[in-house]
Amino acid sequence: MSFHHGELLLITVNHETVSMEDRERYSLDEKQVQSLYQRLHQSPEIEESLILNTCNRFELYTKTRNTRSGISIVYQALHDFYKIGPKEIETHASTRYGPAAIKHLIEVSAGLRSQITGEAEIFGQVKEAYALSQNLGYAGKLINRMVQKGFQAVKLIRNSTPIGEGQINISNVAVNLSMKIFGALHNTSVLIIGTGEIGEKTAKALRSRGASDFGIASHSTERAEIAAHRWGGSPRNLADILSYLNEYDIVISSTDTDRPILDAQNLSEIAGARKNQAIFLIDLGMPRNFDPSCEEMEDIYLYNLDDLAEIADANLKERKAAIKRGEEIADRKSVYIWETLESRGLVNF
Repeated sequence: MSFHHGELLLITVNHETVSMEDRERYSLDEKQVQSLYQRLHQSPEIEESLILNTCNRFELYTKTRNTRSGISIVYQALHDFYKIGPKEIETHASTRYGPAAIKHLIEVSAGLRSQITGEAEIFGQVKEAYALSQNLGYAGKLINRMVQKGFQAVKLIRNSTPIGEGQINISNVAVNLSMKIFGALHNTSVLIIGTGEIGEKTAKALRSRGASDFGIASHSTERAEIAAHRWGGSPRNLADILSYLNEYDIVISSTDTDRPILDAQNLSEIAGARKNQAIFLIDLGMPRNFDPSCEEMEDIYLYNLDDLAEIADANLKERKAAIKRGEEIADRKSVYIWETLESRGLVNF
């Protein structure tokens, strides 16, 4: 690494570096993200920071005061927060500096590094992460300039290459998988768990493909009722899932949960009511919504984010050229942004 670029540091743990089991260990809710910001900024050596936390990645961009000791200070802060040893974090993480960190941010935001390559949701997630960093006062001149100029590069990539053609997102992949299994969906009953953005896109994808019999479950009855009114479908209380699960052929879940909603033990309780009819579980959550033990049950078929990424990769060939073109744009723009940061005195020459 070049300490010349060391004041901008990126640490990333993502689907390219670790397994799903390890990614779960770094997953954070919004309160935990705020707590991590507070922990990081207890050290005066950390001047700015931006945390990106999605279902497939944890990323920390920091501006450090000391280019040589900054990385050890950041790793120690992560160790104190996660209770994972610094050496173990180093084996999970990939580290980048300066222009390479900016290039990575551009590629991530443009969907070039998504598990479902080309998906558009990640750009919105990066925007939300940046807004939170700003609101909490942790984004300074360097991160502001890096992100704002990076977003311009992202728009250039999305507009000048076909990387995002075809409404690529995890919800569409999940519903397309359901169609491959069941054919037409108008006679198939589907349960959506979760009322967030992924749940909404799943509902829209289901409706566009002819599904009309679907339930919407949430930890909150009120949220389930609001979502059902907006998207169509029947509201369900997630707490009572075992009482109605046997009514559904497909369950697509993307909700925040501290522990799995379903496992082999509670699925065995409804197996008799299904009379050997298969249930397909599609888990879009991180941490995972369904325990891996579900797959051990007869007539239960479980798909997770990694499985869906493999399915999506089969359709990736025609976008390979778009990815290469996008990476070239990201490379060129990241060098330009870094040179701009240098010229403004935000990093050292």
